[in-house]
Amino acid sequence: METIAMPVMEAISKENRRYIHYFNERLGHVPNLYLAMMHSAHAFESFYHFHRRKTSLSLREREAISLVTAQLNGSSYCISAHTMIAKLNGFSDHEIMQLRNGKANFNAKLDVLVRLVKAVVENKGRPIASELTAFFHAHYTKEQLIDTLQAIGESYISNFMAKTLQVPLDFPEVPPFEKDDQDEND
Repeated sequence: METIAMPVMEAISKENRRYIHYFNERLGHVPNLYLAMMHSAHAFESFYHFHRRKTSLSLREREAISLVTAQLNGSSYCISAHTMIAKLNGFSDHEIMQLRNGKANFNAKLDVLVRLVKAVVENKGRPIASELTAFFHAHYTKEQLIDTLQAIGESYISNFMAKTLQVPLDFPEVPPFEKDDQDEND
């Protein structure tokens, strides 16, 4: 199987090099997924501007969306990255595992969001009337629905890029997925 190595500094465009310095100063390294995107002179910058867009969703809601989508798409790189970020946003290990299972029994409103995301991803855009009804009854807005769909799309880009390029893990590896059969029907 063909593997794609991370680009060396000399191969990275001038535009992308400023991001290298930015992440080295902020994080001490450039996440491998971002580095892999730098094989293109334009892909990373476009992705990063999209990632940093204004949104009506909280950071916790965005992380929940990222965890559900990464789990359903089987992206171990993104699951590991977003597990670490979710912990930084105050989620416990137990809550993170629930999110990976597509639910949030610890927060009723977030649970509605997570179940909607799971339905959207699993149904690949086909109608999901009951989840949409629950979403709006939980006082989410049309703006938040659009922002949720954009967050799912962003996750798809990173999930499939990480999987296709076989991006090496540079975040703590997460424990295996534990399907929660206890609440199978809810």
